[in-house]
Amino acid sequence: MRRSALLAALAALLPLASAAGAGGQKLTLTLDWTPNPDHVGLYDARDTGLDARAGLDVAIRAPSDPTAPLKLVGAGQSDLAVSYEQELFFAAAKGLPVVAVAAVVPQPLNSFMAIEPAIRSLRDLRGRTIGITGVPSDYATLDTALATVGLSRKDVRVVTVGYDLLPALLAHRVDAVLGVYRNVEGIQLELRGLHPTVIPVDRAGVPSYDELVLVANRTRLRDDPGYRSAVGRFVRAFLAGTADARSHPARALAILRRVTASPAAFLERATPATLRLLAGPDGVGCLGVRAWQRFGAWMLAHGLLKRPVPAAAVVDASFLPARCRSA
Repeated sequence: MRRSALLAALAALLPLASAAGAGGQKLTLTLDWTPNPDHVGLYDARDTGLDARAGLDVAIRAPSDPTAPLKLVGAGQSDLAVSYEQELFFAAAKGLPVVAVAAVVPQPLNSFMAIEPAIRSLRDLRGRTIGITGVPSDYATLDTALATVGLSRKDVRVVTVGYDLLPALLAHRVDAVLGVYRNVEGIQLELRGLHPTVIPVDRAGVPSYDELVLVANRTRLRDDPGYRSAVGRFVRAFLAGTADARSHPARALAILRRVTASPAAFLERATPATLRLLAGPDGVGCLGVRAWQRFGAWMLAHGLLKRPVPAAAVVDASFLPARCRSA
């Protein structure tokens, strides 16, 4: 379906604000981090009036603690949040009542990255130094990727550099890094006149997953009809906002300039690069339950989970359009 037709179809689903009153039903949304191009669909829905048409008054907040969004939703202190697919599995294992209701970025952004011309593939990492943040998923991802080209950790040198991945790479303290995003650090390197090799992790043997997802409170969805209705209306507005941003990249860039302090040169490159990543095979927002099950199984196999977590425990696709049901 053409984007313009999709946008019109989604916008037609949005009810006019009425029952919630003139000001709209208030909802709080906590981001995963500071505002950036990944969030463009959320801000487009707010700033173009799609949320208001859905009878919603949405407050978008950046977290003071990036580990807090899921906890806030689980405790009912934030109505919605943006988080990561892996974190949903971890939260479910801890009994936190949170569930993904739409994909914000429906494919992995996390990537291997190198700037040396001699490194063009994973096989070229043999004998090289790889910088990682040191979180457990780094080791699972690294082991999976190296195995696809017949290597193991014995064939490379792994250095934990925390979140100073890009500085370590630019200073040549490491030959490659894992844990950087193709639409962030990849763009930053290009702005320096470099030509990085970028290998997203789903092209390195890791099952594809949704990098960012929209999260709601599972218990409230079950017990509070008003909350469930508001979440459904928000999801429809968000899908329309994402489609609108993809159809109007200049307007999307203008919206992002108002909500983020990122340099103009970065936004001019990162915004179109990100817009291309905001739709999966079935369009924007879709959550693939089978894909989540595969990713959960990969997490279990690599020791990131102690016991299986069914995809049904972390995904509620009932708010998504029929086109997503095959995902």
